[in-house]
Amino acid sequence: MDLSYNSIEGGVDPCLGGITSLARLYLSNNQFKGNIPSTIFSNLTSIEEIDISNNKFDGALSFSMFANLSKLSFLDLSNNYQLEVETESPTWAPSFELHSLYLSNCNLNRQSGSAIPTFLSAQYTLQVLDLSHNLLMQAIPSWLLYNASSYLRLRNNTLGGPFPWPLHNLTSPLLELDVSVNHVHGILPQDMGIYFPNLRRLNMSANALQGSIPSSFGEKKIDLQILDLSSNNFTGEIPHGLTRNSTKLIYLNLSNNKLQGEMLRNDSNLVMLRFLRLNSNLFMGTVPPSLSNSPNLLLLDIRNNYLSGDITSWLPVLADLGALLLGGNHFQGSVPRQLCQMQNLQFLDLSNNYLFGDVPSCLNNITFWTKESQILSNSGSRTNFQQTNGLRVDFITKGRLYTYEGAPRSLMIGIDVSSNQLTGNIPMEMGDLRVLRSLNLSNNLLMGTIPITFQNLDNLESLDLSHNKLSGKIPREMTQLPSLSTFSVAFNNLSGEIPSDQQFSTFDERSYVGNEGLCGPPLGRNCSSNNPGVGDDEEEEEGEESSRIIDQTLFFYLYVAASFALGFWGWIAFLFFHRGWRQRFFGTVDRYVRCPRCAL
Repeated sequence: MDLSYNSIEGGVDPCLGGITSLARLYLSNNQFKGNIPSTIFSNLTSIEEIDISNNKFDGALSFSMFANLSKLSFLDLSNNYQLEVETESPTWAPSFELHSLYLSNCNLNRQSGSAIPTFLSAQYTLQVLDLSHNLLMQAIPSWLLYNASSYLRLRNNTLGGPFPWPLHNLTSPLLELDVSVNHVHGILPQDMGIYFPNLRRLNMSANALQGSIPSSFGEKKIDLQILDLSSNNFTGEIPHGLTRNSTKLIYLNLSNNKLQGEMLRNDSNLVMLRFLRLNSNLFMGTVPPSLSNSPNLLLLDIRNNYLSGDITSWLPVLADLGALLLGGNHFQGSVPRQLCQMQNLQFLDLSNNYLFGDVPSCLNNITFWTKESQILSNSGSRTNFQQTNGLRVDFITKGRLYTYEGAPRSLMIGIDVSSNQLTGNIPMEMGDLRVLRSLNLSNNLLMGTIPITFQNLDNLESLDLSHNKLSGKIPREMTQLPSLSTFSVAFNNLSGEIPSDQQFSTFDERSYVGNEGLCGPPLGRNCSSNNPGVGDDEEEEEGEESSRIIDQTLFFYLYVAASFALGFWGWIAFLFFHRGWRQRFFGTVDRYVRCPRCAL
């Protein structure tokens, strides 16, 4: 019977317990609620698979109700957040051998000290065991690593103690092991990879592990695809073999540790790598060009280390890259022009480095940033970065660190090149980045005016241009940006009246401080002639017109004076060089003096 993925409400009909021949019962992903009567399942002696996950069942459920179901092999009670599943009392003995057991998010063994179910020690055919999100409290028993042959998930509990050493030198058949977000501490065995030769996915993040990363993870015969050891206290260097021999590694996350030395070596050969997170460590030196051996990268996060050198010397053109996060290092040189060829880039963080030069004007070559249809397209045309489920990206916008995943991640486009030494003007072409949601150019040496083309950034939510050398006015056209909610041009050389229309009326004085030429609300300076150096547009126009009139009058009088002087001295010169005319002129003057009427 399959009733899954409907909207069925209410309790389970007790009549189900009378269908003794029922072999499979699927009630998952509905709205069932209330208690689960023990009589329903205890009579289903032919049942093989039960799935009541993702509902709203509550109350207490004793695992003893399944004790006599000898054919039961699949059981899923997960994600019933109000349900309390108890396996330890009353005392019972299972007649079944499970191959799949899902008990995540079901308040497991709250009445018996949040213990790992003891009956699992006798379940030798288990392939999948999921006990995650239950606040289980004890240390991990060694036998648990061997009873599940494929997947063991213990994520988000409070399991403590050291990681268990191998049991009698046996190798575990596990393909996936997840003990992340627990309290496991101590040192991992250096030959751990040998005892888990089939391991494809290992997640031990967010624990308190110390020491070095086991070198055996880099053995050629181990085909790890996902390795996440982030948020621990690992020290030392990345094992050489891990970056040279792990040719099937897709996801590598060693962030938030205390790893040192080189980030990658020159012979790194991570040909299948798609996600590389090494941020928040102590890596030094330059990044080798061997990163080009990972052409399929979707995410590169090496923020907050001590890396240096010119980014343009090692950054290849990564066609599928969705997030390039290099902030908080000692990188120098210019902003790499390679970025303009990465058509699927969504997150760019170059902040807090020592980059100089101008902001590239070619960023509008990234069609993904210029066409809104690229973001709103159907899933069939999205990039692999957008389609990747469960991927999280941390990015600072609006002055806060946000974590983007799911739909918000697929819609976010952000650029942060703040706290560098960039100079020159802001390119007019940046106004073509219509799908941009966050732009931070603050704490640089940028000059010139705010491009009027910014009025085209219809999706922009956060714009920070503070602590630069920008001049001129704030374009009034920017008041038409419908999504802008965070704005700062503080500490520049801007002047004129502050726009107050639309959402600009919501920005306080912190958005404008440090600009002596700005006036109007929310600042305390009125836009009047009483304020030297501060005036509105009409006053400036009147001043310019007066200057033009004065210049024209002065030119007229200078012209008349020059003409008179030229005519007078020209006549004197003519008489001086022509004797006959000079005699006639003086004779005429003499006669006029003696007899004015005779002269006429």
